[in-house]
Amino acid sequence: MSLRKARATAVHYLYSTEFDNKDDIDSFIEFVGHPKKENEKELTKKLIKGTLKNLLYIDSLIKKYAKSGDDIMSLIDKAILRVGIYELLFLKQAHPIITINEYVNIAKEYSKDSSKALVNAILDRVYKGELENESE
Repeated sequence: MSLRKARATAVHYLYSTEFDNKDDIDSFIEFVGHPKKENEKELTKKLIKGTLKNLLYIDSLIKKYAKSGDDIMSLIDKAILRVGIYELLFLKQAHPIITINEYVNIAKEYSKDSSKALVNAILDRVYKGELENESE
């Protein structure tokens, strides 16, 4: 499992929660992600648990920064944004541009063509908007 696969597995878990997935996180990661290294499994768990813990705040940011709101957004796009926002604002392990690009690439792979622009725009707005709020 690569770091991208860890991120994608976290997105898949968040997506599955929209359909009342009650799977154990570890079992889900083993089944979907097939982690080869412990640090990749730990990153996936950190992304899932952190996103779920901060879900109300993350969803408020999606609503705030999505021009048309989040009511017409696909569930997979919302899952991508949720995990991406968590990683951008809370983990801060990679440079923000790299993090945004990773989630744009996940959108290219798992969603429709227009999603990459949506994910890029919202993650960029969230990052810049929250960065400004921190400096005030």
